[in-house]
This record gives sequence, C-alpha cells and structure tokens, in this order.
Amino acid sequence: MSLTLALHNALSGLQHSQIALQLTSNNVANVNTEGYSRKTVTALTRLVAGVGAGVTTSNITRSVDENLLRDLRDQLSILGVYRVTQGIYERTQDFFGPPESSTSLTANIATLSERLESLATAPEDIAQRQQVVNAATTLARQFNSMVTSIQDLRTIADQDIADGVTILNTELAKIADLNKEISRNLARGLPTADLEDQRDLSLSKVTEQLDVTYFVRATGEVVIQTGAGVSMLDGPAPTITHTPTAAADASITYPTNIDAITLNGVDITTSIRSGRLKGLIDMRDTTLPNLNLQVDNLAAQLRDQVNAIHNDGAALPPPNTLTGTLDGQAGGDAFAGTGSVRIAVVDANGNAVAAPFDFDLTSAVTVGAVATAIDTGLGAYGSASINASGQLEITAANASYGIVINEMDSDVTATSRGFSHHFGLNDFFVGDPAAASYAGQIAVRADIVASPALVSRGELGTGAIGAGDSAVAAGDNSVAQRLAQLFAGDISFGAAGGLPALTTSFAEYGGTILATNATGAAEAESSLEFREVLVQDLTFRASSQSGVNIDEELAELVVLQNAFAASARVFSVASEMIHTLEEMAR
Repeated sequence: MSLTLALHNALSGLQHSQIALQLTSNNVANVNTEGYSRKTVTALTRLVAGVGAGVTTSNITRSVDENLLRDLRDQLSILGVYRVTQGIYERTQDFFGPPESSTSLTANIATLSERLESLATAPEDIAQRQQVVNAATTLARQFNSMVTSIQDLRTIADQDIADGVTILNTELAKIADLNKEISRNLARGLPTADLEDQRDLSLSKVTEQLDVTYFVRATGEVVIQTGAGVSMLDGPAPTITHTPTAAADASITYPTNIDAITLNGVDITTSIRSGRLKGLIDMRDTTLPNLNLQVDNLAAQLRDQVNAIHNDGAALPPPNTLTGTLDGQAGGDAFAGTGSVRIAVVDANGNAVAAPFDFDLTSAVTVGAVATAIDTGLGAYGSASINASGQLEITAANASYGIVINEMDSDVTATSRGFSHHFGLNDFFVGDPAAASYAGQIAVRADIVASPALVSRGELGTGAIGAGDSAVAAGDNSVAQRLAQLFAGDISFGAAGGLPALTTSFAEYGGTILATNATGAAEAESSLEFREVLVQDLTFRASSQSGVNIDEELAELVVLQNAFAASARVFSVASEMIHTLEEMAR
C-alpha cells in the first residue's frame, strides 16, 4: 500500500507542476496584454486520515491589490476631467491668438483706436476713412469668428458626450455578461481569474468616463453605482442615453434644449462629479458659455459707446436717407422723451438748404407722432415715416441733399439714449441687440463699408443756422476726436461670464478676457500634469503588483522544472520497486 501511495503522491506532484507550468507559460505569453494580471496557484498538502497523501492545487488567483486599483480608477476619473478641460482650453487659446500677436483681440482693438486717431488728424483724408472701416470690419469679423469657434467647441463637446455614453453602454454590457459568467463558474468551481481581468478592464474604461463606486457580491458579481449613489449596474445592463445637438449656438442650453444624460430614464447630468463626461459638461455648459458672455459684453459695449458718438455726428457729404436700426415699431407705440434734437437737410458741401428743425421730444407721445412732427418740421425739404419694417426713416427730398442730426440734450426715456441713438438712425455698428450672442453678428453698417465717406467726423452746428449757412463744416474733426478719445478712456462694463463689473478701456477689457482664459488654460495644464504623474505612479505600483515579470517567471520555470523532475523520479523509482515485487512474487 505504501508504494501505491508513493505513486499517487508523485502523480499529484506531477499534476500540480503541470498546472503551475501552464499558468507560468500563460503569464509569459500575456506579458504585454492590456489588463492581464499575473496568475498563480499554490500547492497544498493533501491529508487522508491525517496522513500526507501528496499535494492538491489551490484555486487560480490573481496578483492584484484591489485597494490600489480603486485608487487608480478614482484618479483616472479625475484625470479625465483635466484632459478634456486642457484640450478645449488649448483650442480657445488658438482662436484668441497670443496677446503679443498682431492678430489678437487686443491688437485689433488697438488697431481701430490708432486708425481713429489718424482720422481725427485728417478727417477729410479718404485713405484714413477707409482704414477706419477696414479696422472696424476686421474687429467685427474677429468677434464673429470667436463666437462661431466657441459654439463649435460646444457642439464638439456635446458630441463627445454622446461618444462617452456609447462607451459606457458598451462596457457596462460587457460587465453584465462577465458577471453572469463569473457567477456560473464560481458555482461550478471553475476558474474566474481571466474573466475578472476582462471585467476590470471594462470597469476602468467606465471610470474614465464618470465617477463610480462599486463592490463585489459573494456570487462574484460586481455592483456599480455613480459617485452620487445612483444605481448603474445591478443585474442587467442599464440604458444610458444622450442625443447630441447638431449645431450649438448661444441660445442652446441644458436642460432647455440640450438633451440630458439619462440612466434608465433618470437625468444624471448634474450628478456626474468626475470623469471625461464631467469635463465635457462643464466646458459645454459653463466655461464656454461664460467666455461667450464676456465677448458679448465687450462687443455690446463697443457697439453702444461707438454708436452713441457716431449718431451725434455727421458725415460729409451726408447720406440722402437715414434709416433707423430699431425695428418692429408701430405708429401707435408709446414714446416719451426730454430735451431737443436738431435735424437738418444739407447739400454735399454741408450747407443748410433750410433752417434746421429743432424737435422738442416732449411734444410727441407716440412713435407715429415723432415721424409726423419731423415730416412737418422738414417741410418741402424732407420727409419722415415709419417704414414697413417698423423703422423710423428720414429722407431728404432732393437726391443730392443729405440728412444730418445733432442729438443736443435729447433723451428717450425708454433707453436713456439720445434721439438718433435710440432709433439707430446713424449707427456705425449694427446687429440684432436681442440676439442670443451679439458678438456673433456684430458688423459695420453695410453702406458705411460700401462708402467710408459716411463715417461721422464732424457735427451739425447748434447755433443759429439759416438757408445757405454752413451747417457741417468741412474739416470738422470733433466727432472723430471723440471716437478716438473713447478708446483711450475707461468704460463701465457690467459683470458677465464670471468677470466682475469693471471700469477699464476696451483694449484692457479684451486683455482681461484673454488673461482669464489663459489663466484657466494654465491651471488646467498644471492640474493635468500633476494628475498624469499621480496616475503614472499608481499605474506603476499596480503593474508591479499585478504585472508579469519575465525574470520572475523564468525563475519559476526552473523551480517547476526541478519539482517536475523530482516527482517524475519518485514515480519512476516507485514503479521500479513495484515491478521488482511483482517479479519476486512469480
């Protein structure tokens, strides 16, 4: 019996060595396989009636540190935020241009300021007027381009969210299937280590997209929740949805008209606290819209301040018709104002063809009454009406004459603006002030672009003027000087997009926008670098724990080879002894 037991002992040693050799060879083969963890088995003494009866092999185990993996996944989730944030900030820096660049926002504002200064010194110089219009057009187009780029980035971010949702659905479905296989194998006493490796790989991909917590049940199934505690996977794979917007603009916002991220029908958008999705949501819904608001604030103030002065001035020769940009008005709409505005019809040389009409705003209580009063006041030399678009329109009767306005002390109650500025009769910058993003559509008035002579440079005189008298003097640079001084002085900017209320120049406010964006970009890059180093360290530590070391595996092969040879030798000796006994028995 003892020789038979020796044979069994040797056989069990051979079998264990074979299993261990199989695992070692598999470890070596998967040394570069993503997500693979080193597998080991342990030889356990087999006892029969308290007597050693060879060895048995333990279950296959993975060399992983679960706590270290949790830490790594948490940091991968945070890293996902900064990778997204830094990437989008980098794009915004591209379309802003570096502060020192001649094409940056601040540089283009400075260029317009310089061109206005030059115009003030030579108001009748055709080239100077053209350069002012060119500089203003370039600046307006840069505003347009910036808004387009901002909204394009929001569109890309929203589409990336949809891609992230697709990844989540794919990986969670894999985890749900692996849960079933692992549970079945555990119940049957079959190995689960390789299946757990696959599940860990999918779980890591999930945590890159959003923050989660998880635990493993006794059945071997992993249960996943969002970081906010919403159940994500506990049995069948969930359904996560998000339909991306085709093209974002400033009016597109979550949750009004941007689709939510839903988990089994429940909106989890605002409860996502980390991961790529968090970074994308923050950039789409906060950072980029704030940047758009800052640019809008600058563009709107530029429009209002320039238009206020331009409406108080006059071109020479002046346009035959002034059409207001304020539209949608009806004759019966209420009107209230104080002070007076002077309106005159002049010839191409700036001489009055008749005495100017000084209109007392308190005399009219409706928009229609305003038009009627001006129409009457200009007599045979001009007319005024509300056109089909609801705009105030003033026209000189003779096609060779033009209309000029001095706002004097007029003040329209509804807007606290001068008369011409309120109606937009001589605006320099145009665009719908009610648009979701004014900066996205600001432009120089089309007829000024076509004829730079229409840039206001002087102003209609306020003294006694009769027919034939000079109403707008050639060479008058008073309004051109005011426009130039506007860019040199400080403007009151309201709070917008995270920037506080500021009193500063146009160029400095533009610089503040650039500096704020640059600071955000620098902080994102610094945080990204820190998190990358931290993730690399955790990855190295996890790899050291669970990764395959070729040298260790080769050393293990030598041990297994010796153990196998020893067991084989025992088996051979025991077999020979049994054979000898059999021969003796014959």
